[in-house]
Amino acid sequence: MPQPRIKTATARLSREERGVTLIALLVVLIIIGLLAAIIIGAFTSQQNKAHDVDAKTHARSAQTAMESFFVDHRTYAGVTRADLEEQQNSLRDATNLTIVTATAEEFEVEVSSTSTDPVTFTVHRLATGTVERKCAPADTGGCRPGGVW
Repeated sequence: MPQPRIKTATARLSREERGVTLIALLVVLIIIGLLAAIIIGAFTSQQNKAHDVDAKTHARSAQTAMESFFVDHRTYAGVTRADLEEQQNSLRDATNLTIVTATAEEFEVEVSSTSTDPVTFTVHRLATGTVERKCAPADTGGCRPGGVW
């Protein structure tokens, strides 16, 4: 008698056994695609923030290098990027570093980030000794409202 039961159970399993439908597979793929889009967007945002922080750090290092150059030469005039890199080795990685102004008592340097929405960070030391830190465009990346950092 056990054999008829086995045949019945086997027949029932084969009738109820079904594969994954195409619609179920498409739904799973759509869900995976949506999750991937969210994750990639979040990653890009974090990557842009990191590029902005890197540029801001290079601007601050350039300010320190300019002050070191001044101590050695008693002027900011004539400073080159190579001079700044000699003072601060980390500036060799600053791809968008520019010396805008360098006179006897005043300087201005700027660094632009390499993010998809670049932010430019500027350090301007006036002849009075006042240091201004500005950035553009304002209220984006590492730039606060009002264009300061």
